[in-house]
Amino acid sequence: MISEASQQSDNPLYTVRIFCDFDGTISGKDIGFDFFNRFSVQEPWNGMMLNHEISVTDYWRRMASGLRDPLTTEFLDDYLRSIPVDPGLDDLLTLIRERSVPFTVVSDGFDLYIRRFLAIHGVHHLDIYANHAGLTADGRMEVSFPHAAEGCACFCATCKRNLVLSLSSPDDRIVYIGDGVSDYCPAEHADVIFAKGSLAAYCNAHRLPHYPFKTLADVALQLRTLLERRRLRPRHQAALKRKGVWEGE
Repeated sequence: MISEASQQSDNPLYTVRIFCDFDGTISGKDIGFDFFNRFSVQEPWNGMMLNHEISVTDYWRRMASGLRDPLTTEFLDDYLRSIPVDPGLDDLLTLIRERSVPFTVVSDGFDLYIRRFLAIHGVHHLDIYANHAGLTADGRMEVSFPHAAEGCACFCATCKRNLVLSLSSPDDRIVYIGDGVSDYCPAEHADVIFAKGSLAAYCNAHRLPHYPFKTLADVALQLRTLLERRRLRPRHQAALKRKGVWEGE
């Protein structure tokens, strides 16, 4: 782990809370991007979003309205069965059950496919915060964004930072697991970061201490060690960022 000055808490009774991205972290690929890339019209909307000409919420609305064919749950489930789940998810879920650690999925994707994907793989009853999508009787997808926030500069429709902080208290130890752009902001506010993909590159570029991982089995193994040794300490810079957000609201 990349070192950074941290401070030992005076409170031995802190709660550990784990927040985990979904697309590309729990799922084997970014389902949101892949699904709409296959079955909707990406351009010019994707390029316009990347150039900040339209918002992420506008991009998602255009993707949903641009689906080429009516969508059914049967079609969606057939597609989801073609996507692998991270092979270490069971290891991580076993650990959080054994340790009774609060575990929350935070995603800039859509609850419609997240819940169905997890159910296909036998995973139920997780706390999930994501954009909302529903299907109409004629097979259209209607989307909404209950966790969007204007007060954060993160480039996403679901403000993961606000979710992480609203679900945590000042004495909690926040663990964040992710792989992509929407994870940059919440990771900045976490005490312990597990990162791969572009999140790992971001952490390296910004000197954020993190544990690199390939699968969630790596995360579970390292977390087990940290929990057993009670070495989950507050990260000073993250604590300052959290304090600044809480005091500014």
